Amino acid sequence: HIHQMRQLLTTIQLFDKQLQMSQKQLQSFSATCLISSELKKIINQQIRSLKIKIDKLNVTLKAMAEHHYSATFKKLQTIPGIGTKTAVILIVITHNFQKFEYSRQLIAYVGLSPRIYQSGTSIKGKGRICKMGASLARKHLYLCSWTAKKANKACYEMYERLKEKGKPERVIKIAIANKLLKQSFAIARNNEIYNENYISKPCF
Repeated sequence: HIHQMRQLLTTIQLFDKQLQMSQKQLQSFSATCLISSELKKIINQQIRSLKIKIDKLNVTLKAMAEHHYSATFKKLQTIPGIGTKTAVILIVITHNFQKFEYSRQLIAYVGLSPRIYQSGTSIKGKGRICKMGASLARKHLYLCSWTAKKANKACYEMYERLKEKGKPERVIKIAIANKLLKQSFAIARNNEIYNENYISKPCF
């Protein structure tokens, strides 16, 4: 089931790229005011077709997660900030959280280990994400951080603390995405639901 879900995710990513390319192409051609009505019609049909395919595959993907990994799927979504798509992606890349023994292994795989780089005489460097890892999960967790910094107690406290220290917004959101991944790992492996007062154990 994981293998089939991974294939669906890969196909969705491919269609997403094609959709973005078609939309940019239509926008570029339309800006010249020289695009023919026939070509515009063809590109619009392609855009509609891709959207339908993507929606259909997402429905299938969600249904598989609900059917085969129901417990994990539901528990992940109790975490404020984690949505349906992110929950599915995490289940797939972790093989339902059986692929990694420790959360730090998963964090390294996804590429959410923040590193602070310093250059010249500057004391404050820019936080960057390690390039290795699952880019799709990293992207969605980063997007989730926007919601989590307000709705997730631990993430909100982290946001305020790092903001007070003068950390750049991007660095803070990477840290929040890291926190969300740790919460997801703990909840899935301990078979629990989200508890805003949960105190995390040391990560080995």
